[in-house]
Amino acid sequence: MGSDDESDSWWLKASPQCKVTLPVYYIARYPVTVAQFRAFVTASGHLPADKDSLDGSLHHPVVWVSWHDALAYCNWLTARLREWSGTPEPLATLLRTGDWRVILPSEAEWEKAARGTDRRAYPWGNEPDPNRANYDETGINTTSAVGCFPHGASPYGMEELSGNVWEWTRSLEGDYPYPVRRAARAKREDLQAPEDASRVLRGGAFWNDRRAVRCACRDGLDARGVDPSIGFRVALAGPP
Repeated sequence: MGSDDESDSWWLKASPQCKVTLPVYYIARYPVTVAQFRAFVTASGHLPADKDSLDGSLHHPVVWVSWHDALAYCNWLTARLREWSGTPEPLATLLRTGDWRVILPSEAEWEKAARGTDRRAYPWGNEPDPNRANYDETGINTTSAVGCFPHGASPYGMEELSGNVWEWTRSLEGDYPYPVRRAARAKREDLQAPEDASRVLRGGAFWNDRRAVRCACRDGLDARGVDPSIGFRVALAGPP
């Protein structure tokens, strides 16, 4: 995890590179869309931090969402999937009997999904390519519908991890090396931290250059913050 390459350290420092062992988890192939977020707000009555999060093309990633909005979506989806008869296995059993839950990925989980185990710079390899992701050189200059860049998939088949929108993680902003011991890692991923604590963002966005869409690049923002280039994807994980 991380990188000693200066290209990965121009915002939050991504070094020193460190080895991190993670338990099994699942992660969504795409970021959450406007249509999915609207369904959550309609069903739950949640009041989003910015009503502009409900606007935009339905199949584009939702933006203008705070970290707290993203976490509320995860909590709602956990409850829905536990009760819905159509929840597929093995997710149904894990959610109902294994005490798993839908959650934002940690930045370690996010990075593993993006780059695999071979230290690649981008989800598809080591060279930037504007035909594989939506960043400044692609020329779209706004969000794109999820699934538009299948050739930018990571080794695990995850898409949109490079560019399109920055993605919230559950991790608090902190220095590397990433915590190895369980207690230290739990502190870094504390969901009950003060609401103004800075949380890590990953992936870069449509307006960023090739440096920001590298797998190891990090940024951070106050958890209450919203932005037209920040969204999120969900993961499914066991008890912390």
